[in-house]
Amino acid sequence: MNKKSVVLLSALALSVALAGCSGGGEPPAAAPAKQTAVSVEVGKVTRGSIEAEAGVVGTLAPNKSVQVAPKINGTIQSINLKIGQTVSKGQVLFTLDQKDIRDSIKQSQESYNVALANLKQAQSSSEQSVQQSESGVDQSKAALVQQQSSIDQAQNSIKDAESSLRDAQNNLNRTQQLFAAGAVSQTELEQAQTTARQAQSALDNAKLTLSTAQSSLESAQTTHQNSLKSLELARKSAGVDVAQASVEQSRSALETARSQLVDATVKAPMSGTISAVAGNVGQIVSSQSSVVTIANTNPILVKVNLSESEMMNVKVGSSVTVGIPSVEKRINAKVTAINSVMDQELKAYPVEISIENPSNTLKAGMVANVYIQSGAAEGLLIPQAAVSEKAGEKFVYIIEGTVAKQVKIQTGEESAEKVEVTEGLSEGQQIVVKGASMLTDGAQVTVVKK
Repeated sequence: MNKKSVVLLSALALSVALAGCSGGGEPPAAAPAKQTAVSVEVGKVTRGSIEAEAGVVGTLAPNKSVQVAPKINGTIQSINLKIGQTVSKGQVLFTLDQKDIRDSIKQSQESYNVALANLKQAQSSSEQSVQQSESGVDQSKAALVQQQSSIDQAQNSIKDAESSLRDAQNNLNRTQQLFAAGAVSQTELEQAQTTARQAQSALDNAKLTLSTAQSSLESAQTTHQNSLKSLELARKSAGVDVAQASVEQSRSALETARSQLVDATVKAPMSGTISAVAGNVGQIVSSQSSVVTIANTNPILVKVNLSESEMMNVKVGSSVTVGIPSVEKRINAKVTAINSVMDQELKAYPVEISIENPSNTLKAGMVANVYIQSGAAEGLLIPQAAVSEKAGEKFVYIIEGTVAKQVKIQTGEESAEKVEVTEGLSEGQQIVVKGASMLTDGAQVTVVKK
């Protein structure tokens, strides 16, 4: 460097120094920039056990599901249903075309009226036949009584003839003895013999009369029995029976047709939500084809399969916690049913848990995590997402007002979702579970809801 350059540099340095000293003092310092609050989501330190928090995966299912099909074959006339629609028991779901059914009712009604008229006519004819048969029974009964009286008279005549015959025979015996002794004449003997013969003849006639009367009685009895049978047949007139059967048959056909008219309007057998609609207007359906499916999801069931070891901690009525990840809810519930027979394919026992679902927020098919209280020791638990790690040390951010404070922690057991904290936190403290990577100790935060 030459001498001239050195002089110029020296002058320049002096000028700069003088400029710095002029102006009456130092220039004002720039104002510090305002710190921006970091948006974070928070959770709370809870008490529980890692073993209980492991959870068993299950699915939500309706407590009852019904496939609705018509009772009769037909063509859908009207249907206005949508999946997810709520229906009440007894509400009309769809209707079938009713024209053919109404025509059938009209024809059945006409047939029924004709059958009633035929029955009335048959009954009238039967009444006349019954009256005639009853008159025949009365006549045969009178004849029977008369023949019985004739028998009684004949029996009395026989008694009288037998008595007369005994007297005549005794008189003949005495007269014969007297005649032999010469005490009576031949004429008196002949008179005695004639009287005895007449008495014997009278007895024979009386017996013949009795025999005739008995034959007449038997004939009268036969006639009376036939009259009774005729009356019975008249009262059980085949014509009336046939007419009555025709009435019953036509009445059954009419009732069937009327029942089909009722069945043409298909109503909901239970309250619930429409989960499937498989029919359209104009579609032909039968009793074998489901048109609508209704599911009742209040309460809704959680269906899980538990291993043998898990079954040791569960019974009907046991309290469990059900987590629904899709709606980020945890619900306390109770076990309502346990199958005592193992599912051989899954090698597990099917278990059902009932959850009240009045607003139908929970949907069938959602995944559920069932947390079973196993009796393991409890500790403080926080979500895995809340834990940060640096240089081998673990820490979380707790919320104090609007400030995030970094806190070092000691951890114990861990699961896929939870971490046990053995030192550094207290139950109920708010901790950052989302947004921690954007924080530093003392950072301003804005808590946002999930």
